Amino acid sequence: MLFEGTNPNNPDLLELSDLPYPMLEKLIQLLLLDSYLLITIKEEKVIKTYPIYLLHLYHEKGLWLIEGFDLKDVRRRIFPVDNLTNVKPYSAKKRISKKKILEKLSKQEEVINLVLELGPQAIAQFKKYHPLKISISYTNPYQTAAILKTFINVNHPEELSEITNWLLFIGEDIKVREVPEEVLEGLQERLCLFCP
Repeated sequence: MLFEGTNPNNPDLLELSDLPYPMLEKLIQLLLLDSYLLITIKEEKVIKTYPIYLLHLYHEKGLWLIEGFDLKDVRRRIFPVDNLTNVKPYSAKKRISKKKILEKLSKQEEVINLVLELGPQAIAQFKKYHPLKISISYTNPYQTAAILKTFINVNHPEELSEITNWLLFIGEDIKVREVPEEVLEGLQERLCLFCP
């Protein structure tokens, strides 16, 4: 059995891609002590700092990603570890309790504004890739039909852009039951790029 990053000619040889990013190593060491972090990220050419409560650290499609609760904007965000320039513990004085964070997350997720029915081809695309916070419920025992219900925060441009990209990726084997107007506008703008 070969794992990602394994040299197929010599499985005992450690490839450079197997070595952890120095920032990932630092992040994991801090996480062992505390989930409240102050992270510095390079976004395009701008350096930004976010106080976060780390919800998950995971590996997807060759990238390490942080799912964190932004303590300043009071919302869930995803950050690529590759873009981290610094990470340190967050000041204890400015923290929100874990209980309050989970309450805020559950309230944000209660308002469902995107509902889709997925056919078998859309389910196959969903399995290839889907945003972390989105899940589906199968509506038949053969797992050939499913329903997707989620909340899209239309006031955050990056979330709007991500869902627009993903809906185009998921394909046409869907029935739209409910969708925010802003998402429809984003899809129409994207399709206009192909108009002569």
